[in-house]
Amino acid sequence: MATTNAIALRLSVAIVFSVLSRQALAAGEGSKQADRIPLLPGQPPGALLQQYSGYINLNDKYGKSLFYYFVEAAADAAQKPLVLWLNGGPGCSSFGIGAFQEIGPFRVDTDGKTLCKNKYTWNSVANVLYLESPVGVGFSYAVDTGVYKVMRDNMTATDSLQFLLNWLDRFPEYKGRDFFIVGESYAGHYIPELATAIQVARITRPAETPINLKGIAIGNAILEFAAEQSALYEYLWQHAFLSDSGHNLIAQSCKGIDDNSPLCSGAKDTAYNQLGNIDVYNLYAGTCHDKKVKPIGSNCMDLADPCAQYYVDAYLNQPEVQRLIHANTGLKYPWTRCRGTNYNLFKFGDSPYTSMLPYLKAIINSGIRVWIFSGDLDAMVPVIATKQSMQKLGLPVVADWRPWSTDGLEVAGYVIEYKGLVFVTVRGSGHMVPIDQPDRGLVLFKSFMEGKPLPKAAPMVDE
Repeated sequence: MATTNAIALRLSVAIVFSVLSRQALAAGEGSKQADRIPLLPGQPPGALLQQYSGYINLNDKYGKSLFYYFVEAAADAAQKPLVLWLNGGPGCSSFGIGAFQEIGPFRVDTDGKTLCKNKYTWNSVANVLYLESPVGVGFSYAVDTGVYKVMRDNMTATDSLQFLLNWLDRFPEYKGRDFFIVGESYAGHYIPELATAIQVARITRPAETPINLKGIAIGNAILEFAAEQSALYEYLWQHAFLSDSGHNLIAQSCKGIDDNSPLCSGAKDTAYNQLGNIDVYNLYAGTCHDKKVKPIGSNCMDLADPCAQYYVDAYLNQPEVQRLIHANTGLKYPWTRCRGTNYNLFKFGDSPYTSMLPYLKAIINSGIRVWIFSGDLDAMVPVIATKQSMQKLGLPVVADWRPWSTDGLEVAGYVIEYKGLVFVTVRGSGHMVPIDQPDRGLVLFKSFMEGKPLPKAAPMVDE
């Protein structure tokens, strides 16, 4: 086994993660049985599954308690791997967004009270754990709320690792199980840093780190924030959303991707204000004009409903729902999908401008499976920027660019395999693949989990 110094060098990471000492949970603090959810309010008849939610206390000086939701695989749970899902933001809810709008077993109907089955749920493939992270997001909280103002990516990674260690004590049957981390957006920071923390802990404290990390996958990942923000305007212009004058003004005013001068920022603001009411996370999606629930549910399975977040908000703020999911109802604020304004990330050197490419390269070198996928209609993290980031890694191409498909006919996107990394585009999707293209997202997820190539698309045929 390599020495700690050799691993640190191999990981090429300038941050030293300190793994908090593990402490036994106090009696009555929490248990698997106490966290079990027999039935969610509004859950459809016959939709039986093993689901749990509650808090894992980190036992630190701030009194942090992280909220989780866990759904076992629909079949053969004991044989299937464990997946941790993380949303981004920073500060957005993996529970409300990930579980109830993207990959979980249920969707919320337009009445904000009724649930329906999601036929594209990812727990058909794996046991899925959703974490409300960083602390302060969703139902997660700290006794000392001052910690919200000093949260940064390093602390988030350390907290998430400690959460996993404590959670595995509560669910010991998952110790040593094949483990994967999947997420999107600012999880492009959360996931590489957490994966690195796990790898370091496995070397320095193997007996206390029963986490068998096999792979990571990130959708529309924020990896190089400055480059992605610069590419946003280029992408908008290429797709005829930004005027030539606005595009030229940016080119004349900005001296590079790192230019934060008032002149450059003003040019970008002028150009951005030309866009009107569009969704930059999916340029061709509709926008929500009625931000409230309807008296009677009517459209539960319209996965791309632009108002869906408001139905979820209404559902998760019901007292009965919060009671049954074991949420802390004593919090002084309502549940909300994102709390990004709490986090002063720009004050710290480790986020968000830190490039994640050294982390990715180190994780690849350690033998961990890495997939990066991009919806091709997202302007906020444009596919053109992510493609350039993949090229910067300097990895040899194993299988060149080709179309892939879910049915062997329709092109679902394109894929290129590098040595140690697979990059996938998802055709017709914006920032959130499981919402915009749920069938393609599920096929992609299955291929990633199995470590198999994506299905091929039929070749073009001349009419």
